Amino acid sequence: MAALGAGGVVSVALLTGCGDDGADSADRSASPQQPQSSPARVVQATNKKTTQAKTARIKLATTVAAGGDSETITGSGVLDLQDGTSRMRLGQGGQQLEQRIVNQVLYQRPPAASGQLPEGKSWMKVDLQRLNRSQGAGGPAMSDPANSFAYAKSLSEKDVRKVGEGTVNGVSTTHYRVDLDLSKLARGDSAQERQLRAQLGDDVPVDFWIDEDGLTCRQQIRMTVKDTAQTGGTDTSARQAQAKVVMDFSGFGTEVDVAAPPSADTVDVTDKVSRQSGTSSQTN
Repeated sequence: MAALGAGGVVSVALLTGCGDDGADSADRSASPQQPQSSPARVVQATNKKTTQAKTARIKLATTVAAGGDSETITGSGVLDLQDGTSRMRLGQGGQQLEQRIVNQVLYQRPPAASGQLPEGKSWMKVDLQRLNRSQGAGGPAMSDPANSFAYAKSLSEKDVRKVGEGTVNGVSTTHYRVDLDLSKLARGDSAQERQLRAQLGDDVPVDFWIDEDGLTCRQQIRMTVKDTAQTGGTDTSARQAQAKVVMDFSGFGTEVDVAAPPSADTVDVTDKVSRQSGTSSQTN
């Protein structure tokens, strides 16, 4: 569960879009209720508006299906929309663990009986910045909340469409779909774009449910995840899994008070996670 939970956090970092996406003042004024606001402008603006809300409560569901089997991780907690600090309780198959992110370092406390930790340790630690650096020029900067949605400022009208109206947790919303352009996400890095396509495929739809104030109430991403760890990201016959991540946001402005666990209680598994993803991280 720990490894899957860590992967889910990378997805969360990608989807939450914390930080300034560079939208101009016109984008910031767009909302679903303004008829002159195009779908692309509304989606560009929602990242800025949601981030300006500073904090929120979050509910997460990550489902991975492969070979006829399906696993789902659910979670809930609080999230700082500006720097990515969070505290969540995650559950899978009757097991639960606590998770925190502080200063772009991920901490997970698995069940005591899981046997995943050395004696005297109660938390696993993954340095997301170090993990990202280990991926080199070809690796996606998904663990950097400040950059995770930078592509939004260059969305074109063909990338976004309005799907319809809907209600999310009792809130009236407008549903939009973005056809994620991996070349824009790679920001001109051809090696990174090739790796993204090898890992995620060419079709990565991202859905937003945006309320009348322009705040995102729900985000969903669907992707085909390929296990390229043994092939350097180039084998098109690599094992595949269908993944869907759904995040609900509410209670904007809620208090987020999260501290890192004592260092004496943690064990650093950054290199292990890096090896599992087909990279090799160097300890600082």
